[in-house]
Amino acid sequence: MKCFRINLNEVLKVVLLGKETLIPPRLHYSRYVTEYVLYVIVKGSLKLNVNNDTVVLKSGDVYLFQKGDSQEPLESSFCEYFYVHFQSDSVCEMELEAAEYTELLRKKHEKCIRTDSFSSKCYDFLNVLIRQETHISSDTLLESITDALQNSILTTECKSPQRRFEISNAVALIFLKLESTTMQKANRSEQNLERTYDVTRKIAAYIEQHYAEPLSSQNIEQEFFLTFDYANRIFRKVMGCSIMKYHNIVRIQYAKAKMRATNMPIKEIAMEVGFENVHYFSRIFKKTEGLSPSEYKRKFMKISDD
Repeated sequence: MKCFRINLNEVLKVVLLGKETLIPPRLHYSRYVTEYVLYVIVKGSLKLNVNNDTVVLKSGDVYLFQKGDSQEPLESSFCEYFYVHFQSDSVCEMELEAAEYTELLRKKHEKCIRTDSFSSKCYDFLNVLIRQETHISSDTLLESITDALQNSILTTECKSPQRRFEISNAVALIFLKLESTTMQKANRSEQNLERTYDVTRKIAAYIEQHYAEPLSSQNIEQEFFLTFDYANRIFRKVMGCSIMKYHNIVRIQYAKAKMRATNMPIKEIAMEVGFENVHYFSRIFKKTEGLSPSEYKRKFMKISDD
């Protein structure tokens, strides 16, 4: 199975983006692709010979052609589709087995939800991995993608840096959505795993929203209608730590952000993120970061001797 790893930390250079309608007897034309080309089929079907292989694309199909691919029409049929031609030096083409692809996405997903929200490591996950061909079965998702493309059609008026950046971002967001929908499909084939991820995501989101508030096993049981032992077990399976430890990790992340961005005293920061006892806060902070709060703060700001 052909896949593409695309680093979205680098701006995609979109050179063509538009919409095409083929009405019989008109045919798709023959050519060699000189850049990466994304097709999103909206209606009808398109049958092509691609590098001597037959490719049939139908409504909801998304296909990424690589540089050097040959395209030849095999028959005339009605087809309405969007096309995106883009250039990038950060695309890596690879062959993966379906199980290998699923496992790579699973590991990436786990790392993503464990990552410090205030860390630049979050941008590592903008390195997406998508299949050459993906089918979008959700009408809502297909509509959101086609709306984004319709609003990003490239014209001679799209010369300003701001507009080009907006268009590139719209295409990048489509790649993120394609990776996400593929991950969801893979998980549906393993319902127990999907339930584990779903519960873990919801608990993590709850903690992130209520990080400064006290957290107890009763909170979790009342909020999610699960025994705490069960919730904690599946949470640990995905996150690598207990629910209570994750609560402290999130509070420490917010504390670190405050230390780097403000001149608030450590005691005030501790109370703002939910620690009533500054000594307990310092102990948890050092256990998590390997540095005391004051040592961490000195890394990012000059403290006077006064």
